[in-house]
Amino acid sequence: MNKKALLFLALALVVLVGLSQVMRPASAPTQNSALVVQSGPMTVAPAPAVPELPKPKLFEIVVSKGQRVSGPASIQVQEGDDVELLITSDHADDLHMHGYDLHLKLQAGVPAKLAFKAEHSGRFDYELHHAHLELGTLEVMPK
Repeated sequence: MNKKALLFLALALVVLVGLSQVMRPASAPTQNSALVVQSGPMTVAPAPAVPELPKPKLFEIVVSKGQRVSGPASIQVQEGDDVELLITSDHADDLHMHGYDLHLKLQAGVPAKLAFKAEHSGRFDYELHHAHLELGTLEVMPK
């Protein structure tokens, strides 16, 4: 073979070896390698637990024929609790929570909800305003 053909063949061999090195898939890491590959099923770390918000303290009260027929006469909660009063009355009136100065319009036969945070400790009466009917007492215990 002539010199040009040998030179061309040597150059082609070098290019092929270089391409094979570049195109070759990565080899498995060795024991001393910084890359660690785990075998087996992949595990996913559980998401951090999100604390649930405390549920409001729900109290249902039913008023019929001018008196409380269902629900507690005394509601006891801790200061900072979220409180919900669900009130159903057989006649239209206004619920008034003394001490918190909260009002709720009531329609006859339609449940109405008064929701608030018990921020003030103490003992507070709640009543049907127009009927002058004391329904019960809210007792908020200090923390």
